[in-house]
Amino acid sequence: MKLGNIEAAAGEKAYGFFKTGETHGRFPVHIPLHIVNGANDGPTLVVQAGASGLEIEPSLILPHVVNELDPAAISGTLILAPLMNTSGFEFASVNSVYDDKHLNQVGRGDANGSVSEQLVDAYYQAAIANADALLDIRTGSQWSYHHFAGVNDEGDVEASKALAIALGLPQVVLGKDQYNSMAQEAARAGKAVAVAFIGGGPGLRDYRDQDLGRMRKATLNAMRHLGMLGGAPESDVDSVAVLREHTLITPTGERGFTFMDKSLRGQQVNAGDVLGYVRHPFSGETIEQIKAPRGGIMAHAGASWPVPPEDEILAIIGDLVEEVEIG
Repeated sequence: MKLGNIEAAAGEKAYGFFKTGETHGRFPVHIPLHIVNGANDGPTLVVQAGASGLEIEPSLILPHVVNELDPAAISGTLILAPLMNTSGFEFASVNSVYDDKHLNQVGRGDANGSVSEQLVDAYYQAAIANADALLDIRTGSQWSYHHFAGVNDEGDVEASKALAIALGLPQVVLGKDQYNSMAQEAARAGKAVAVAFIGGGPGLRDYRDQDLGRMRKATLNAMRHLGMLGGAPESDVDSVAVLREHTLITPTGERGFTFMDKSLRGQQVNAGDVLGYVRHPFSGETIEQIKAPRGGIMAHAGASWPVPPEDEILAIIGDLVEEVEIG
């Protein structure tokens, strides 16, 4: 297995910087990549994270996952990118500093496009296009906290749903990707694709060990599901609730400090139930109640920081499709 100048023979690991292009000043642009090439034939799984420069939790645990893997016990190949947006990380920016574009909102990129579009194109063609499955790990940065898996409504949905269930998170949410992401493009290409939304918000401070453990388990469980690794699945839950997303709640015109009821996540709510409220930043009065427009189950996702951006998801409501036992 070789990507750029990173090469791992069967039964070996390799780490390096996959060059995707150059800046206008001719400085190299790269993505740090790990390759774990199993001793036996099998599928290729890509695990990627850190498309936003503020999504740093995966980079704290994914390299340790690589360290604990023994290539002799693996069938197939793991390609792992723990922090894709290195420029955003360097300057504490969601988007790439090169051109102010989000790496997960430019599809599969463009070889003739901007620096970020060239980066995604080179990476997609070398890693994702030749893979059998993709696990995209995302967090809520500082604005929201997540604990569920997402599946795009495109491509081989059943294969993607099975992969998402295998991750061991409490919920799988089926619905259309809101962004033009690499995961969406991979799903359209017929690959098994799961997006693991884990952490963010207060998580890095309050739930760091739990969330890092969930990222580790999700990666190893994906490998087990694909037959790349032996062992029983690991999870904090005994079953996974599969939801069909029907409502995304985002901020309205009333701006202020937004507080959502976190205790409702994972619970059934009815139309008209109060999910949160907006408080005036100067007077302290409640100026808006955020209510459920229809009944359903709240996903383990939503705003945590009280000043979310205009397009931030405050809550996700869906209908229960099925409950699947783990193991």
